Amino acid sequence: MNRYEKRIDGLRAVEVLCYSVCLHLLIEEQRANLAAKAALIDLYADERFWELEGRDRECRVRQLAVSRSIQAMQNR
Repeated sequence: MNRYEKRIDGLRAVEVLCYSVCLHLLIEEQRANLAAKAALIDLYADERFWELEGRDRECRVRQLAVSRSIQAMQNR
């Protein structure tokens, strides 16, 4: 498995968590979907994220999901 495939698999593992946080904060599915997508793209490029494991990785997902959700609220 190459680097790209490994990262995609890693993102799939946290996708539900990311979307759930965004949906909880934004309530609207469409906006939550866009915020989660942006957070996942950020995570893909975040080298620090790929060095983390377990709870630390989940914490990073939550941080970016909250950040992107706040941005979505401000762009309303």
